[in-house]
Amino acid sequence: MTAPTPSRNRARTQRRTSPLSADELRRDVATAIGLSPDALTGDAHLVHLGLGSLETMLLVTRWRRQGIPVDFAALTGAPTLDAWRQHLTEAWAARDTEAA
Repeated sequence: MTAPTPSRNRARTQRRTSPLSADELRRDVATAIGLSPDALTGDAHLVHLGLGSLETMLLVTRWRRQGIPVDFAALTGAPTLDAWRQHLTEAWAARDTEAA
């Protein structure tokens, strides 16, 4: 008996119909670094709080699977929740503009 491939075992990700909310962003990032969402302020430097490139890439991958256009370089270039929220909002708006 052969082991199933990971792609068959991976749960299907639901594509989003709305942008990631500020609360969802805070929760996702807090989970990635093992903190309470309440412990994250918008201007806190996420790398100083323990977010590494691997965790960032995992978040980017999850969000892209949900249909959220996100740029890894933009996130790593400005590692704060406020900057990420701005990037995600602008990327979602650009996505809507391109689809029209």
